[in-house]
Amino acid sequence: MITLIVDSTVYITKKEASDLNIRIAPVTYYVKGQVYHEIYSDCNGDFINLLKTNQECKTSQTNVATFLSAFEEEIRKGNQVLCLTLSSRLSGTYSSASIAARELNTPNIIVVDSLLTAGGLFLLAKEAVKMINSGLSLEEIVPKLEKIRNEIMITFTVDDIMPLRRSGRLGIVRQSVGTILNNKPILKIVEGSVIHDGTARGKSEQLKKLSNKVPQNAQSVIIHYINDYSTAQKLAQAIKDNIPSVNVSIRLLGPVLGVHLGVGVIGLVWK
Repeated sequence: MITLIVDSTVYITKKEASDLNIRIAPVTYYVKGQVYHEIYSDCNGDFINLLKTNQECKTSQTNVATFLSAFEEEIRKGNQVLCLTLSSRLSGTYSSASIAARELNTPNIIVVDSLLTAGGLFLLAKEAVKMINSGLSLEEIVPKLEKIRNEIMITFTVDDIMPLRRSGRLGIVRQSVGTILNNKPILKIVEGSVIHDGTARGKSEQLKKLSNKVPQNAQSVIIHYINDYSTAQKLAQAIKDNIPSVNVSIRLLGPVLGVHLGVGVIGLVWK
């Protein structure tokens, strides 16, 4: 049996994790020095208020010991392990998982850098679940996932660029990019890194530019939000108006990405 382990930025509920048979590796975040462990998307407490009322927030990659413990437990059960992590260019979590796998020195553990996060990681994890359930081997699954990850697109916009800039997660972004005068930066993930992809003036243009990015042949669309559900709903409707046949879902992000993106983030993922 292959056990799928995914870090918590996949943002699935506890029930979804159970239904999909996905094991979650928590990512750590800190608020005023207090340690918190992000887990299922519906089990992170009142993190929104916590982030809104505190500036002293930071995150830390899932450590080697967490992965080592999970890997050892699954190997003892006689299982193989497929581990998917958020992009190695956004976090050291992939490195931690890879170190843990090397320490155990077994071909029964494979770690894959998704080059994605959030809904992109979720879509990739669902593809992995399908392959596992179809009886494919670890060796057969990995190259297929590496191909699929390139077909998943992520774009997003934030109310305030400073949390992302302070985090050091920005890639090739002009230093002038900001959120002054109601300008909203539009960003995207390319090969695992965050880069600038334009600017929108106000909510109306923001929704139009985001919705127009989704191609007519998109199969699945995920809209992410933290504190702005109303805008997420409007974006979902705009996409449905453009592409009536596409499956659109709205999903809550969690505290780890909230620390870096701010609670006003709106994300868009499609495949």
